[in-house]
Amino acid sequence: MNLEFRKGRPDEYNDLIDFGNMVFRTDFAALLPKLYRGNPEMAQHHYLALEDGKIKGMVGSFPLEFSMGGETVKAFGIGTVSVHPYARGRGYMKELMNRAVAGARAAGADLMCLGGQRQRYEYFGFGCACQRRSYTLTPANRRHWKKISTEGVELLPLSENSAYTADCLGLHNAQPIHAVRRLGDFAGICRSWSSEPWIFRRNGEFLGYCVLNDGCTAVGELLLNDWQEALPVLFALSEKAGRELTVTPFFWQKELCRALGLVSEGCAIEDGEMVQLLNFPRMLALSLRLKGEQAGIMDGELVLEVSGEGKYRVAVRNGAVSVAETAEPAGLRIDTVQQQRRLFSAGSLWQYDSPLQNSWFPLPLELPAQDMV
Repeated sequence: MNLEFRKGRPDEYNDLIDFGNMVFRTDFAALLPKLYRGNPEMAQHHYLALEDGKIKGMVGSFPLEFSMGGETVKAFGIGTVSVHPYARGRGYMKELMNRAVAGARAAGADLMCLGGQRQRYEYFGFGCACQRRSYTLTPANRRHWKKISTEGVELLPLSENSAYTADCLGLHNAQPIHAVRRLGDFAGICRSWSSEPWIFRRNGEFLGYCVLNDGCTAVGELLLNDWQEALPVLFALSEKAGRELTVTPFFWQKELCRALGLVSEGCAIEDGEMVQLLNFPRMLALSLRLKGEQAGIMDGELVLEVSGEGKYRVAVRNGAVSVAETAEPAGLRIDTVQQQRRLFSAGSLWQYDSPLQNSWFPLPLELPAQDMV
């Protein structure tokens, strides 16, 4: 048997899609058109294990770019991790994942992200880090708020109203954390994960947009020009769904969270994507600065030691954040996987040992779901 590990080629694009469909029993062209519908150049972003020229294992590692507080963050999203049922136990996933992580490091990435079973990916340095909050809006909630009128509010598919794409992209780009999306790719990215972008108008004027899944049970990326329209828009969505609807705002959308808190059935805050911070000091500084801008943080200092990474002196003075290597004794010691959960996970809220740490952590890191792979 001839065993080969390498990246995919454009002429193998259809074969690797077929392989992913077979292993996951899904239709990746429908699920992730931005990657698997007419994009053969994406083949090069797949690490392959081949036996006698046939694909037996695959890991996608796709370049992503985010803006975080105005700073560019270079990332790679891991997805389509798959091994042929008859080739499992041969170490292909381990080899391919290690190659993907090494490739991201060599490319100078700041972080990697993925979704999957926790312990499975902790072996490769990933930890729960992203946060997600969700509100449940039910038809009963709507019935008890009849005083809020939805008259004049329209929900229209972006596919039939493409003239509003630039307006939607402008709202997206105004967010403190957002993915770098090209105008021509915007609608396709919003259609990831069996979803569709919808625009809101009131009396013919553009209000904003959201991403709604094909079952009308979940809405994300709800962005508006005027948050005074939040309740009419939410109830227009509820009326369209006609069933329980889950709304997932970003943490910085305070007006939307307040509106949802006023009328929704309940709220949950939980972990989102798993993350590996390849440039730990930079991501720590960016996240701490963003939290200070959005919520305020205490002035102070903390020496943080991450095994295998280094020891850093973190300081906040009048809102200015600095992170620098130091030889000083550590006030907090964690390992490379723990760092992500301990410092970023929603599950770590109020689990710290000092007022300063409880002010700083957990840090906000919420990445737009439609850009995940």
